[in-house]
Parts: sequence; C-alpha cells; structure tokens
Amino acid sequence: MRILHLSDTPLSGAPLRLSNMLKKHNKDVMSAHVTWTDKVGYRDFGYDLLGCRESKESLDYLIYEWADIIHYHNRWKRQEIFKFLGKWPPKKPSVIQIHSPRFSEGFLEEINSGVPLAVIAQYHVRQWPELSYIVPNVVDITELAPIKKPASIVPKISFAPSNTTCGGWDNKGYHEVMQILKPMKHTAGITLDLINQRPFSEAIERKAYADLGIDEIVTGSYHLSGLEYLALGVGCFSGIDAQTEKVLKDLTGCAEQPFIRADKNSFKRILNRILMDGSWHGLGESAREWMEKYWSPQLLSEHYLNMYRRL
Repeated sequence: MRILHLSDTPLSGAPLRLSNMLKKHNKDVMSAHVTWTDKVGYRDFGYDLLGCRESKESLDYLIYEWADIIHYHNRWKRQEIFKFLGKWPPKKPSVIQIHSPRFSEGFLEEINSGVPLAVIAQYHVRQWPELSYIVPNVVDITELAPIKKPASIVPKISFAPSNTTCGGWDNKGYHEVMQILKPMKHTAGITLDLINQRPFSEAIERKAYADLGIDEIVTGSYHLSGLEYLALGVGCFSGIDAQTEKVLKDLTGCAEQPFIRADKNSFKRILNRILMDGSWHGLGESAREWMEKYWSPQLLSEHYLNMYRRL
C-alpha cells in the first residue's frame, strides 16, 4: 500500500509524523509526505519533499502514478501543488483529514467535495457531523522517551503555545495561563519555560527536561503538544471536558484519561496542591505508562490502516 500525504503547510509536523510511523512500523506500507511550504516562522518540522522546490515531473509521478491512496491534510483543491501542476486531483481512493477547528478555515470545499472526511479525536469531533472517520493524532512513543532529570524541590513547568496573540485554540489559553503562572514564579519559586515559535527538535528537547507540562485549559480539548509531554514522561495539564473525554475513551477503549485535568478556574488550585505534595514525578511515570498502553505505534497504525482499507 503506497500512501501519499499532501499538505499546504507542515501542520505542526502531523502529516510527516503519520507518514513516518506508518512506513516504520508496517512492513507492507510505503508512505511519503509532500508539503508545499517548509515551515511557519521559526517552527521547522521537516518533510519528505518540498513541493515548491520539486519539478512538475516528480510531483506528477508521485500523485498520479506512484500513490495508491491520496491522504489530504486540511486542504484539497486549494492545494498549491495542484495549482502548480495545472491539474485536477486524481480520481483515486482519497481522504481529507481535518486538523483545525471548523471556524478557523471554513472548509466548505472539503465538506462539499464528496471525499470522505477524517478528523482528529480531539475538540474537533463535535464540530463535524459530516465526518466519516475519527483518527488519533500521531506521536510515535518509540521516538520520544523520558530522560533522567535531577531531583528538584520545585518543578520546572513547560508551556508551548503555538502563538501568544490569537485567542482560544491557537494560543492554548496563553493569557489565562500566564496570569496565573507569572506571580507564582515569585510566590512559589517555580521555573517557567515558555516555548514559542521554536524549531520542533528544540521544543521537544526542552519539553523533555520539564517536570510538568501545560497543554491548554480553555477549549476543553488536548493538543499534539499535550501528547508529546505524556510520551516524554511529563505530567501534563489539560482542560479536557466530558465530550473530549468520551471521544478519547471511544478511540482507546480506556475510561481513564491521562492528563492532569484542570480548567482555567481550577488550574491554580490543582497546581498548588501538586507543589505542596511533590507528586509530579509519579504523574510523569503514569503518563508514559498510559501512552505505552493506549498510544503505541501499532494501535495508532490500525486506526489509519482500517480507514485506508475501507477507502
């Protein structure tokens, strides 16, 4: 099975991670990712092929001859790749995977395309009654491992918002989180590592050295960032709500969710409790154990391979 992933942007590395995991852990799968642009600002996530630098001949071959299945990520006919080729998308088994909230992109063309929709098993599911498949966001735990950290009296807390300007989904509640954490640097002595607009490799290294991570506490969902903290053995705060918790349970079969559950109203209280009882080390261990049981490459692959077989 040869799967070609197409995206306009790296999308926080999600298409490349999926492609790499599928070909690494499944001997009968070949997979490649083509992104039109290589990075957003300083956020460099890597790629297999960079569309804007490839020849028309190589892209034409990959899309119209090599691929058995076309896996679009967010965009479809608006792909810069098809504008460059001057062709319509191929009539092959295809799926459009949605990575963004509905309101952020519009997605009218995707909804009306007749191509099956897949959506990540997070906040987005509630916005997409038209979806065909629910799939996990991919973090390969064989490539992200906990590291030995020196014992600390007060934890280092890591927070990695995609930006610090827009509200809601994109900035992961930056203003609400910082309003609580900034005073605590003085009153509780915590160390805060704010990761923003950094290359992926640097962000992962800094997350690994954290004692606690913050995903987000405003939308009721978790993000790819939160899954990274869990895989690295770092206890992670998320304001996961009942709807997202059900989606996660349906996906994994596990009723226990792996995050330190806190919203903007309870975050300070729960963090203070953890500071008092010193429980952050155990939280990290249990987070990694959950990922090993319910987010392994084999389990993640099956969700996607079953979808491809149905296509």
